[in-house]
Amino acid sequence: MDPSAPVEKWISDLVYLGGNGVAWAVYLFAGVRLYLLSQRTRQAPELLIALTFLFWVLSYLFYDLPYAVVRVEALVPAVCAYASLIALALGNVALALFIRAVFRRGARWATWLVGAIAVCSFVGVVGSGWVGDWEGINPLANRWYWLEWSGGFVPVAWMSAEGFAQYFRARRRLKLGLCEPLACNRFLLWGIAGALWMMLEAISSANDYVNALTGRWSELLNFGVAVFEAVPVAVICLVFFPPAAYRRWLERRAGPAADAAPTVD
Repeated sequence: MDPSAPVEKWISDLVYLGGNGVAWAVYLFAGVRLYLLSQRTRQAPELLIALTFLFWVLSYLFYDLPYAVVRVEALVPAVCAYASLIALALGNVALALFIRAVFRRGARWATWLVGAIAVCSFVGVVGSGWVGDWEGINPLANRWYWLEWSGGFVPVAWMSAEGFAQYFRARRRLKLGLCEPLACNRFLLWGIAGALWMMLEAISSANDYVNALTGRWSELLNFGVAVFEAVPVAVICLVFFPPAAYRRWLERRAGPAADAAPTVD
């Protein structure tokens, strides 16, 4: 940050860096833990979600570290900003691959959807670079903006839809004693995380509009971005690493229905 900048500029920078720092620290923690889990289980879903978070961490690092050192007008060299955009797109594609592996393995339409997400992501990134919007943040001047944005929004919307759909099916099985409370809850958590990430994409695009129109980021929207990035990762951590107290709470909440499995005489 520039020492000669006004006090309010310092405050704005600290709010932005503090909020984003919390978000990428949570992504890093979850990504490393999930990567280590994937090395034990040798399962693709754990590896793909770990790569999602770690690519997003790289995106933050490319973008935010120069921002912490230099003045906002000198924000990030174009190459660093563009590297951030590429890392974000890679994370989004990894998330789409993860959703397919978890919910729609073998479904042809899911394979095509992942391909479409990848095309939107990388064509949008290339197009943003072509018009000089290296950060991919100007929806008014960059016609490729919404293509790249779709590459991030569609996977989280897909994840939310799959999570909630599977949750409602699992609830019916839970009442018959055919599903564990923890498994049922995991589907709900997937849906919630996806919905929160959808809110993140909406808030991020609103902030891009504010910046494009006024030349300044909204501090309130910056805070909202940080919250809606960090909270879904905490939700995902409950999916993979539920504490013992959380497991016991789920069992108590399920009550007799969880133990009412049909028996064969």
